[in-house]
Amino acid sequence: MTQLTVSIEDVSKLDQIKQAISLLRGVTNVTLKRQTKTGMDRAIDDIKHGRVYEASSVEDLIKQCKA
Repeated sequence: MTQLTVSIEDVSKLDQIKQAISLLRGVTNVTLKRQTKTGMDRAIDDIKHGRVYEASSVEDLIKQCKA
């Protein structure tokens, strides 16, 4: 058996895409495997969404964490 991997960013269309692929002749099984984000992916996502903090010193950082 041969496998084909399809990467999809817009998960809102996932059910329709799975259904369309399963209708193709010769397709015997369609399974979903969600890829988890790595720590680096989450960090880049935080930067893109502005979830970053700055501190002038360790004491300032601790003060921000307590607030």
